[in-house]
Amino acid sequence: MPTPVLVLASLLIATLLSACVSQPPSGAKAGAALYQTSCAGCHGANAQGNGPVASVIGTRPPDLTRIAARRGGSFPELEVFRIIDGQADLSAHGPRHMPVWGYEFFGTDADDEVAHRQAEDKIDSLVSYLRTLQRSD
Repeated sequence: MPTPVLVLASLLIATLLSACVSQPPSGAKAGAALYQTSCAGCHGANAQGNGPVASVIGTRPPDLTRIAARRGGSFPELEVFRIIDGQADLSAHGPRHMPVWGYEFFGTDADDEVAHRQAEDKIDSLVSYLRTLQRSD
């Protein structure tokens, strides 16, 4: 049976090791970085639909800072997730110019559950980031 000193020493070592391991950014912080590389070209660095590619695609990308305002002040997380993922039916709005990020973030192996979860995590982080950008004016 381990002594109390040995148990405490083991816990201390485990805590120190976990603090030293670099953790990937999560939530809105990871979403901010992903947004800049995957979305800002069309939606703009400020997410107001004025990215450098916006004029080329023919349809102005929506202002992503007003998602909640356009829906009565409520941010529709699931709807935003489904739009980014490509699950939402946007046919009433015309052709979809935005890439289906569910496929873009996913790997080539359709049965890879780890890659699928990682793709969902990326989209979740984008949704978290977009939530932080909402303005009411």
